[in-house]
Amino acid sequence: MANDLMANDEHCKTPVKHIAIGVAPMGTVAVGIVPMGVISIGVVPMGVVSIGVVAMGVINAAIVGMGLIAVGVNTMGVITAGPMSMGLIQLRSTTNPRYLAYPSREQAEEQARQLGCEGVHRMGDHYWMPCSEHPQ
Repeated sequence: MANDLMANDEHCKTPVKHIAIGVAPMGTVAVGIVPMGVISIGVVPMGVVSIGVVAMGVINAAIVGMGLIAVGVNTMGVITAGPMSMGLIQLRSTTNPRYLAYPSREQAEEQARQLGCEGVHRMGDHYWMPCSEHPQ
């Protein structure tokens, strides 16, 4: 037990790297696969500012982003932007209504009529999109 505590204590004394690169790197700026740091860039970045494929942090720019501010294709957060964004405040990054999701079926049906397409389809558990098929 004492050896375990000493080992953990020694680990905590390791200086923080300013730039870390690799698999699960930790540093002020971390780049790689599952990077963790203030600024994280990579496949699954986790940090204050995260840039990558699936990002989790305060500010995210990713294909799938989750955080306070998230910009990407499929985003969740307080302020979001992207074709499939779910947030309290949604900044629309596209003007094509064919790619937008709506909170009610009725809104999606109205948009489908305006677009000249048939039907609507579900997007996730809470949203609807115009037209019976998802855009390619």
